[in-house]
Amino acid sequence: MARTEVTFTTMSSADAFLCTGSADNPELGGADLRGFNFGAAGMLAIAPGSSVKGEFQSLVKFPLTNALSLFNATFGPGRWFITNITLDFASNYGVQGAQPNNAMFNVISGGEFIVEWLANDQWVEGTGTPSSPTTDGVAYNSLPTLLAAGREPLCTNTYAPPGNNVHVTWPLPLTTNVLGDIAAGGEVTLRFYAADDRVNYLFNSYTYGRGNEPLIHVTATALPPTLSILVGSVTNFVVHLTGLGEANHAYRIEANSDLTTTNWLTLGTVNADTNGLVQYEDTTATNLSQRFYRLAP
Repeated sequence: MARTEVTFTTMSSADAFLCTGSADNPELGGADLRGFNFGAAGMLAIAPGSSVKGEFQSLVKFPLTNALSLFNATFGPGRWFITNITLDFASNYGVQGAQPNNAMFNVISGGEFIVEWLANDQWVEGTGTPSSPTTDGVAYNSLPTLLAAGREPLCTNTYAPPGNNVHVTWPLPLTTNVLGDIAAGGEVTLRFYAADDRVNYLFNSYTYGRGNEPLIHVTATALPPTLSILVGSVTNFVVHLTGLGEANHAYRIEANSDLTTTNWLTLGTVNADTNGLVQYEDTTATNLSQRFYRLAP
């Protein structure tokens, strides 16, 4: 039997945190880090502007070319649709109140954060690290340009520190922009930033990884066969109908004596068998000059 569902999983191809710095941040004196890149850091971070060490936002880019190839190869081009998308993050520092090993990061704390889709996938990850920031990639000062290309807030999530190296999944809504990136087989860029003044969320980048790389899981399902009535016959004023739908699904049998109207009458409901065949007998068609039938989900 053909597969009806398949999941594509991949880790990020680029990620970086962006930060403002603060008077209490130890990196480079810490007061202003908005122009520096941290694309090769082992961690990603989300923290509000009120945090002691300053605001942290993060960008994550996922490649989707292989997702398109997998779905097309499994179901055929145009014969599938996306049913579920989740992000999968984990951290070496996932305990409430813990201070990460690098003092530039805030103490871990639960709170709310926002996931946002960005239209601009052309940002450069860069090679900066917390101990050696660079200017060869995306930085906090890049945000105005990135956001000007288009964005869509997807969801607000509540982070409760789950413990070290514990994977947490975050579902994404199936918006037109996200689905469009998948259908195009390109890339999807997501931005993460604080939604309250409490959250301090630290999670592994793919650079450090060690089993905690940022992952995306995209599940596609086969489109059902086109609903159709294959055969119709009449025996002793009983109309016998055979149709084709999706295996084990229930369908309505509807009838209308005049196709210039929308007065479709539901005659009954029947389940398709394991091969998708729908069988129905209409015993109410007596004394009618004509009757039209259709299947409806």
